[in-house]
Amino acid sequence: MELKDRIRRILHEQHIKQKDFAGDIKVTESYVSNLLNGKRRSISEALALLIEQVYGYSAQWVLTGEGDCYAVNLAAANSTPAKKRLIAEIEELSAPEVAAVQVFVDSLDGYKKAFDLSE
Repeated sequence: MELKDRIRRILHEQHIKQKDFAGDIKVTESYVSNLLNGKRRSISEALALLIEQVYGYSAQWVLTGEGDCYAVNLAAANSTPAKKRLIAEIEELSAPEVAAVQVFVDSLDGYKKAFDLSE
């Protein structure tokens, strides 16, 4: 899998537009466009680490395509017992079950907007 495919996967899985991705990782929209069309075939380690920090994709995977695509969440070590339990249970789910959980999580955004809730 080439870098352009990994970036496309991130955009797809995160349901974000190129413009928003560019803003989140502090690059121009044309830079992201060049990544997606294969004109840029590599990125800096610093940018890969920023993608890991912002989106949770392993910097190693972003750079090379090797290893697990998701970074180990160091913050999870400090999570509440309930969050740790949920994370452990989600890791055991089948792909269709994870998709169902994702639909539920996505629906929470609508709930928060409807009731003007913020964290």
